[in-house]
Amino acid sequence: MNGVMIMAGKRIEWLDIAKALSIILVVLGHAGHAYLDVYLGWFRIPLFFFLSGILFKPVWIKDFFSWAWAKVRRLMLPYFMYGILIFVVFNLHNLDMIFGHIATLFYGGRVLQGPYGVFWFITVLLLTQILLGLLSPLRKRVQIFIILALFTAGHIPVLASFDFFWNMDVVLVAVFYYSLGYFGRNFIVKYNNSLPLAAGSAMIAIFFIVLNANGFMDHYLNLKMTRLNNVFMDIIIPLTFFMPVIYLSTLLTHYRIKSILEVVGRYSIVIMYLHLPVNIFFRTVLDYDVTTFEFTFFGVAIPVMIGALMSRSRITKKLLLGQNTGIPKTAG
Repeated sequence: MNGVMIMAGKRIEWLDIAKALSIILVVLGHAGHAYLDVYLGWFRIPLFFFLSGILFKPVWIKDFFSWAWAKVRRLMLPYFMYGILIFVVFNLHNLDMIFGHIATLFYGGRVLQGPYGVFWFITVLLLTQILLGLLSPLRKRVQIFIILALFTAGHIPVLASFDFFWNMDVVLVAVFYYSLGYFGRNFIVKYNNSLPLAAGSAMIAIFFIVLNANGFMDHYLNLKMTRLNNVFMDIIIPLTFFMPVIYLSTLLTHYRIKSILEVVGRYSIVIMYLHLPVNIFFRTVLDYDVTTFEFTFFGVAIPVMIGALMSRSRITKKLLLGQNTGIPKTAG
């Protein structure tokens, strides 16, 4: 495994597995367990941006608009399709409200709640990719300076008082985690199987957890709601979890479970969209109060099965999986 393979666009086993672990942690964090929600919140969404950034490639200026439009189609077409289909499932007797719902989908961000509670991630991911695409022709040191400045600006408390279009304020912070994957991918590929690095990072992460659990610090991270702490801790704490997850993902490539996790990683966006609606359906329509384990299992397994079915049709692959949208090969 090397950096060239990443640039060549080939599927990378440990990266698919890391995405699988990341999305499983996202689902687990939404299961309603207060303790898990706090500590998984420290890194689960930053990790998702970080892993996504590993595959980013610089964009040529002449290709930027076609590349950006392809990104918009690839992410926003499924965004609206899932948003409308979920609404129909839960509002069969109130379909006259669908146009108001579509308007809410257009605005997006924090105003989307309930079964649409994670839709903010898609628009933030899109804006983050476009922002880094705009920055990529600049010199690396200029890019880093701008990204750090944006990350710092993203911690201005007043931002949390507004419901921004598409949660665009979160992009100021998300682009830092995303760019870490992009700028650090050669380091990641070189040390993804380093036990000393993973163990050392894990020990620091555990140290922070112990400090927080015993009241010596009060760390909370929620990107959607822009509930941040301080610039330094929001860099250090998520970072301590990244390499342990990547090491575990690399380790799991040697075991049979890798085939299951690779499938989960492949349909991670489907899981992101559907894990909340699936469990809300169980709780409200079927009147079945799922446990934390059941929430996580149903929230992963059912969307994976749905994603596998959708992958069999060219139409659903395009509309719901965002595939075959013609992103230029010369761009990331």
